[in-house]
Amino acid sequence: MSTLLKNVIPKTGQIVSRLGFGSYRVNQAKHAEALTTALEQGINIIDTANNFERGEAEKLIGNTLSHMEKEGKLSRKDVTLITKSGYLSAQDIQSFDTSDYVQLNEKSYHSISPKVIEKQIGTSLERLKTNKLDIFMINSPERMLMAKNKRYTSNQLYKDLAESFRYLDGLVHTGTIGGYGLCSNTMSFHAAADHVALDQVIQSCACPDHFVAIEVPFNLFEREAVIADSSQVPTVADIAKKHDVYVMTNRPLNAIANGQIRVLVNHVLGANGKGLSEQEIIKNMSQSFEAVTQLETDLMSELPLEEESLTAKFVWGQVLSENLARLAQNHFATRHYLLNQVLPAVKKDIESLESYAKELDEELLRYQQWANKYKQSINHLTNDIIDYAYIDTLRKNSELDRILSALCPTLNTKENHHSPLTVKMLRFLLSHEEVGTVFTGMRDPLYVKDAVFAAKQELVDEEDLQDVWRCPIV
Repeated sequence: MSTLLKNVIPKTGQIVSRLGFGSYRVNQAKHAEALTTALEQGINIIDTANNFERGEAEKLIGNTLSHMEKEGKLSRKDVTLITKSGYLSAQDIQSFDTSDYVQLNEKSYHSISPKVIEKQIGTSLERLKTNKLDIFMINSPERMLMAKNKRYTSNQLYKDLAESFRYLDGLVHTGTIGGYGLCSNTMSFHAAADHVALDQVIQSCACPDHFVAIEVPFNLFEREAVIADSSQVPTVADIAKKHDVYVMTNRPLNAIANGQIRVLVNHVLGANGKGLSEQEIIKNMSQSFEAVTQLETDLMSELPLEEESLTAKFVWGQVLSENLARLAQNHFATRHYLLNQVLPAVKKDIESLESYAKELDEELLRYQQWANKYKQSINHLTNDIIDYAYIDTLRKNSELDRILSALCPTLNTKENHHSPLTVKMLRFLLSHEEVGTVFTGMRDPLYVKDAVFAAKQELVDEEDLQDVWRCPIV
């Protein structure tokens, strides 16, 4: 097979690729190169959101499409563009009344209000350099049920969705959007406290023909949207098919398994593409631990005994060493912990040390030199620990790759791939005919190459699919 798998969106008639470009965390020149490559390879459906990278993802997409259209490489009408609204920051809410949103925590807010939708669609159109959104989606409406600043019930949610749908019906009539839909992480989980029921959502539509698509997670570990369980309750895909709603899925390679994020890749380059072997990573990490520990020992010997509260701050080498086994178990969680908690905490500790040193004029330069070395060493150490955790992820995924090869031989190919497991995962998901389009992150041309290869292959037969789903590891 040499062409990309295609599908038709029932209510709009658009012909779209079954593989779509997901733009979460897209904001760099390399990502624009990857998008260009994907479009040149035949991918013609793009998923983004108003809040992705604080609008930078939409800007990159808009600039890329505009540039390619000017060069005659594509026509805008041949690209199906999807964006979403719902997430708000503390800065965003300044433009709205408190009745227009709910507060989730100190920094996070959410809204499905027509006022917010109107403004976010306006900014999206501007960033994307277009006068029409092919599909607009209300993003994660279930978050409204987690409101901390007001009582918000499921009944209220469906009432508010009905009001928003009426507003969106008007935009369909004016041609601003081609249709609308919903993106939800809980639509498939009937027992969840924040469950959003697709059949009730559709009942909330005054013009169901305008409700054209949904987007839900679907991967090896999160199957509920498509694969029925023993309860015989219709799946989201079943309900969508009954109402001619197009099913799109996300998170094909970033599964939530046993409460943890599992990144389903096993590229051959070593940790994070650095080309390092496991032995080299362990060696680098050991050297980094030694450097940090030595600097902390030096500081302890220099500070007066009465500054015990200050010396107690600089024990990060010991803390991280004692917790290394736990940190190695989950690459994603480790990366988040080190970059978003440890490094900011270290920064505050260094600021405390510098404040102390400023009172000692003759010692200030010496302490500053130590602080600079320490910051550099801690940065090296955190990166090395992240690489070490990633090696463990690669090891687990290589074992998963081997099991899939045995369970489903048709997934095996002779070609070399950046991540063989990625190709298998995408082929496996694309082989479920209930799924219209699978969105995956393709922020590197190498990822595009793997994904496009997967989307050009024959569908895996039903028997092989069921063999995988019956496997205890899944």
